[in-house]
Amino acid sequence: MLYKLSDIFDLQMGKTPSRDNNMYWKDGNLPWVSIADLSKSQIYIENSKDMITNLAAKDTLMKCIPQDTVIMSFKLSLGKTAITKTPLYTNEAIMAFIDKKVIQIEPIYIYFLFRNIKWGQYTNNAVKGKTLNKKFFSDFQIYIPEYTQQTKIASILIRIDKILEYKHSLIKAYDVLIKSRFVEIFKNNKAHIAIGELFQVIDGDRGKNYPKATDFFDEGYCLFLNAKNVTKNGFCFDTVQFITQQKDEQLNKGRVLPEDIILTTRGTVGNVAYCDIKSSHKHMRINSGMVILRSKDIIYDVDFITYVLSNQINYSKEISGSAQPQLPISKLKDIMIPFPEIFLQKDFGYSIKQINKLKSDVQKSIDETQLLMDSLMQEYFG
Repeated sequence: MLYKLSDIFDLQMGKTPSRDNNMYWKDGNLPWVSIADLSKSQIYIENSKDMITNLAAKDTLMKCIPQDTVIMSFKLSLGKTAITKTPLYTNEAIMAFIDKKVIQIEPIYIYFLFRNIKWGQYTNNAVKGKTLNKKFFSDFQIYIPEYTQQTKIASILIRIDKILEYKHSLIKAYDVLIKSRFVEIFKNNKAHIAIGELFQVIDGDRGKNYPKATDFFDEGYCLFLNAKNVTKNGFCFDTVQFITQQKDEQLNKGRVLPEDIILTTRGTVGNVAYCDIKSSHKHMRINSGMVILRSKDIIYDVDFITYVLSNQINYSKEISGSAQPQLPISKLKDIMIPFPEIFLQKDFGYSIKQINKLKSDVQKSIDETQLLMDSLMQEYFG
């Protein structure tokens, strides 16, 4: 049956006590949840980074949100949802849906229902970003089946969600294992080398012939790499742009060859991808927000080097600009990276390959499980 949210829930917005009053925050013992806390939570939430005092709650007339209440962000980061595991308070960007007991409601059913809704389509473009409001929620209708059906759906979805949570924890554990393996092998290493000594550093063409928006196509002669194509985990070709052979021939720099390493130098600095035979296109160029690292005559293990470039360098010290962070090539060349004996590099490179194979198997399982979750969510709530 369809219900307006205001018919079955008391809609309660949080507040932020004055930061200027130290007595509202110092030695606080009451959880005060923000969007950042919601973003880090799983299904249930009970802890918060900031805590408020009883005086803060009293002076600001804040109402405590009961346990087992669904809360959701409705400003900026829309739709971050959780269920309270303990009584708590929230800031003004979070709405609490307090059960009026009009009908029997399973909070986990509401949690997954809210997660499935594309809230952005209902927003107003406020000065500080997209937002919803209390009137919208009051009038918004949702479908609530019989309680037995709610619990059945909730039971199925929470089991799948727990499986996904476990598999994501495995990925994190493998990353920790790689880091510990790195420390184990190289804790006594003192050998370093400058990036500019190990590689030719080649930037993309920035001249008058640089492609304009009208020069890009979904298919074409030459793949033109942009920031979306180079991630923390290597290449990503979910979205690609191509240029014609004629436009490719007009460019002077930035052609990618097999065995080149690509490193992003603008925006998200330090993402790395290796152009092996499988990932390389016959014709490929980079845009001006990345560089090609092309091997000189020094032997190295590519798995070791790409890991170091991606995970062991603090690029922030060399970055200039704030609106669009950028790593100058001159500074990149001078960065010193660990460079132990080749047999140690290969030892670590072998470890990475084995662990990454395990990660790949888990990620494939995650993708399949997520597909099942999405399908069921569509079936139950679509």
